[in-house]
Amino acid sequence: MLILDLEALKKDSIKTIALCSGGGAEFIKNAVKADAYVTGDVKYHDAQLAKELGLLVVDAGHFGTEEIVADGIRDYLREQSDKGGWNITVQSFENQADFFFE
Repeated sequence: MLILDLEALKKDSIKTIALCSGGGAEFIKNAVKADAYVTGDVKYHDAQLAKELGLLVVDAGHFGTEEIVADGIRDYLREQSDKGGWNITVQSFENQADFFFE
């Protein structure tokens, strides 16, 4: 499910969010333990799979979720959770590398 209006979600419906910068649709099955998955480049069949698995997917765009901003997004979501009293655990993928510099 692709959500554009996050305010439509019930406050208690999300306790964990998985993040993957860039195009992380291939990791949808890995993210299924989370309540929501934020990544980029989610295609139709990827979104269909996520829906079948009961995973909320937010496609925030490839460049908008690149590694350089992943930690910032994680920190922002943690701050919002603390401010809102939501008690959400947010974890970003940590083993990413730019293949041009490997």
